[in-house]
Amino acid sequence: MPIQNDRMYAPLGSQKRQVSAELFLRTGSTFSKSVMVSVAVSILGTTELMFIEPGIKINGAYYRDALLGQHLRPAIRSVAGDFFTFQQDNASAH
Repeated sequence: MPIQNDRMYAPLGSQKRQVSAELFLRTGSTFSKSVMVSVAVSILGTTELMFIEPGIKINGAYYRDALLGQHLRPAIRSVAGDFFTFQQDNASAH
């Protein structure tokens, strides 16, 4: 039995009760799941991808302490050494 938000593909002018249940396409939620990833990229190379755990709130403290302090800075140093310029985008947590 079709439920709300199911999609149906049928000839124009068809009524719902005239269409076979096999023609109903079950769809997922409107929004797909997302993955948050961080990486540093330079002419010298790239760091490994750092996947952020689902549900983590990215605020200034998390970005500074966990992402930069524990992951990005050590990874950047392994690629570029001790002398590098760090540039970031304008995300509000930055």
